[in-house]
Amino acid sequence: MKMTFVPSMLVGLVLLLSGCAPAASTPVVKGGGAPQTNAPAGTPKSADTPRYGGVFTSYITGNPPSLDAHQESTLNTWMIVAPFYTNLIQIDPPTAQKWAPGLAEKWEMSGDGLAWTFDIRQGVKFHDGTPFTLDDAVSHLKRLTDPPKGTISNTSFLLKPVVKSIDKDGNRVKVALRYPFGVMLAALGTNFSPVYLEKYVEQQGDMKRTAMGTGPFKFKSYTPGVGIEGVKNPDFWVKGRPYLDGFRYLFLSDQATRLSAFRTGKVNMTGKQFAALAPREMEIVQKESAQLAFYPSPSLLGPFFFMNMRKPPFKDLRVRQAVNLVLDRQAAMKVLADGRGIMGKPLPVDPWGMAMDEALKLPGYRQPKDADIAAARKLMQDAGYPDGFEVTVLARNMPQSKDPAVFMTSQLAQIGVRAKVQVLEDAIFWDSGRKAAHEAMVYMSGWFIPDPHWQGRFWAPGNPLNFAGNDDDQVLSKLWDEQIKVADLESRKALLRKVEERLMETLPGVSIVWLQSYIGVRPEVKNFTPGMSDAVGNSLEEIWLAK
Repeated sequence: MKMTFVPSMLVGLVLLLSGCAPAASTPVVKGGGAPQTNAPAGTPKSADTPRYGGVFTSYITGNPPSLDAHQESTLNTWMIVAPFYTNLIQIDPPTAQKWAPGLAEKWEMSGDGLAWTFDIRQGVKFHDGTPFTLDDAVSHLKRLTDPPKGTISNTSFLLKPVVKSIDKDGNRVKVALRYPFGVMLAALGTNFSPVYLEKYVEQQGDMKRTAMGTGPFKFKSYTPGVGIEGVKNPDFWVKGRPYLDGFRYLFLSDQATRLSAFRTGKVNMTGKQFAALAPREMEIVQKESAQLAFYPSPSLLGPFFFMNMRKPPFKDLRVRQAVNLVLDRQAAMKVLADGRGIMGKPLPVDPWGMAMDEALKLPGYRQPKDADIAAARKLMQDAGYPDGFEVTVLARNMPQSKDPAVFMTSQLAQIGVRAKVQVLEDAIFWDSGRKAAHEAMVYMSGWFIPDPHWQGRFWAPGNPLNFAGNDDDQVLSKLWDEQIKVADLESRKALLRKVEERLMETLPGVSIVWLQSYIGVRPEVKNFTPGMSDAVGNSLEEIWLAK
């Protein structure tokens, strides 16, 4: 027996796994209350007739480490190259709320969940005129699952353990699995899994400085320190799209410059995630104009303090426990999240992990902090660091990374840890983390697929973003391998509860707060919806400009 999935059923499956509802497409009001009742500028419900033409402009927080969405672990890459590509599966462009056909016209999952087949779309061409074929689809899936030596795949840690084989089956690709895998569509449908033309990748060597896909826009230019531009693809496989003549993302590293660009209309929309507005910024701009719309950015961001467990001092669990005890999560809610976030713990999204009222009883979460600080000092003494030590903490060159790093290092001084924050550009930051050339780092973890399995790249042994280096934790490895194989939701929740307990026991990274940010949209932007994740719905094919 085979089960055929249509798009409306797919979103139900993903949201069942995540326990989350689709993001609302109405703007927020001051104080985080109920959404406004008036439809915001840019919703698909607009009765206006779409207008062709114009260049859409937005921004990101600085130079992307490269343009290779398969290899880079940042929205600064995924978002800006998404318009050049199409995935096998994509988020539905008009609604941004459900999975829909992309270069796979339809797909089926076998009744036992151990096989997926994808029917490949005919008549599609890459931007250089090369036809998209079944072989391209096979090469794409193999590259995502087991990338060539010397390259990285953001999805390999998800797919390689479960994918048994990838084969042709008529005009279909059949993927056989070792066990049912509930996040298959999310792994293939997000912006870090675009379809590349294999021969083009081989010719170029990599996709780090160029882009060429089957998407609604063609690559025009990429200027480090300035921006990236795309132009309309007149041969796009979706007839009548895109509406825009082109798009441009500016690379703006200064927060004040980004805010000014949005307020003055230099850009049509803020960026997402790190480039979105903090709550206090949103409230300031909201007072200036009733015509602007603001949407909660759908992906939560959480600054983790990752300690390199491979060497002293953080190799000693007692030191990591002291760090966990001294960091003040309630203060982080006020200072870093403007009171609109979620208290820090590894799995913040319901229904995963322990309830927050349980977490608040644990060491490190209690108020007042006196008992925790005293216990932290005792642990430091027992570990042989009664006077503390010096440490360099790496941070990315953006406020959402720098500010938490400064906040945390100021609190570490209470146990004698003399921490210096070193701010790095993205490419150097990522390289330092992957090579373990750091003592500690503050990294903003994001929920880019609606399932906790995505978070495993930061702590599951053997993964490329395992910045703490807890590769010998066999207990965690076993729990992590078991939880993804469990189909029953309640059983999986129980295993993930144990995962979170293990993480809070061994402390490869310390979570203090999860932040909420806001996407600002100017009134000329039509047909924008925020979607279920910041890592989907960035093709721009449905957006049009009213001026």
